[in-house]
Amino acid sequence: MEIPRGLRTYIYDQSARKRWVEERLLKVFFRWGFQEIVTPAFEYLDTFSEGGNGVSTDRVFKFTERGTGKLLALRPDITPQIARTAATLLKDSPKPLRLCYCGNVFRSADPGSGEGQELYQGGIELIGLDSPEADAETIAIAVECMKELGLEGFKVAIGHMEFFKGILSDARVNEGLQEEIKIRIQKKDASGLDEVLSRCNIKDEKKERIKKILTLFGGKEVIDKAREIADNPISLRAIDNLRKVYQILTVYGVDDSVLIDLGEIRGFGYYTGLVFEGFIKGLGSEICGGGRYDNLLERYGAKIPATGFAVDINRVIDVLEKEKKGKSDFVIDYIVIDFRDDKKTAQEISYRLRERGYKVARDIIKRGLSDSLKYAENMNIENAIIMGTGDIKEGEAIIRKISTGEEKKIRIEEL
Repeated sequence: MEIPRGLRTYIYDQSARKRWVEERLLKVFFRWGFQEIVTPAFEYLDTFSEGGNGVSTDRVFKFTERGTGKLLALRPDITPQIARTAATLLKDSPKPLRLCYCGNVFRSADPGSGEGQELYQGGIELIGLDSPEADAETIAIAVECMKELGLEGFKVAIGHMEFFKGILSDARVNEGLQEEIKIRIQKKDASGLDEVLSRCNIKDEKKERIKKILTLFGGKEVIDKAREIADNPISLRAIDNLRKVYQILTVYGVDDSVLIDLGEIRGFGYYTGLVFEGFIKGLGSEICGGGRYDNLLERYGAKIPATGFAVDINRVIDVLEKEKKGKSDFVIDYIVIDFRDDKKTAQEISYRLRERGYKVARDIIKRGLSDSLKYAENMNIENAIIMGTGDIKEGEAIIRKISTGEEKKIRIEEL
């Protein structure tokens, strides 16, 4: 029987690797003083409609609540849920709020797209601070997460929404063409951008400034280049903010993982300031992303600034599997195999070993010794305790190391 497309069952090593990733992400989040929040898998659709987080309502799984007829939705994103919680249940709590999470989200995907429909994320939300320090802390945590996961070739590309908005607003591009310009810049499509600008009734000088946005990619020198073309107060403030963030990242010692990309304008209607995406060499899509979203909580009744990011756990797992990294060290210490009819001794040994902290399974199916040992090997069990077969006397057992076949005979009371 098949499962729906875009879903995945994680078994054995896959499940252990997923847990390994989640544990390490939470370890970093806790190290920075964040506290975990667990949100419902579904809520009323309004929670996500209000969120305006860039996930189209067409991609939301919807169903009806019995008794009320209200529309429910499987969560397509966790940030709106945390924003709702911060604006209601935690409205009067001391700020800033440092909240973190690991969980699944659900997004409907078109047939043949190859996209997953259940995605796993781990992330943070820093709520109540509007400062370069908050933005820098968020990026530094993202970099530390990638290092904790052992991912090499990781880079963060930082942009700023206000820089682009200022340039576009100052040029007075009509609203119909603004969207086309955004798409071309986001796709780094220089020829396409030229074509759109040829239809814009604006000064050539303004067109050149817009074109130059595609060249604003690289190291910290980009900040000075951007200031040269920023001809309005909004863009200038954005550059000053970006410079302060970069200086703080230098203090954190993560500037070698940071690039400046002022053509990074994803989530244009959602993000309000600094934005960033994280990439791994050889992976064609981002592995994490986030930014400042100061308007989101106001939708739930509280005007509170916020920033955050999320890691795409599915993509992290794919990279780790490819590089054969991140395998959990989980093993079962013993399997107890007893061929005698009376299993009391096997039960007592298992109980005592578990009390001492060992992971112990019992072989409770009737089969030959070779089959039991093969089972232990397949299930990543380190040792077998064997009783009641061959020349093993009453009161004795053999401990066999599964990987080498090395055996040692002992008295049962020694266990």
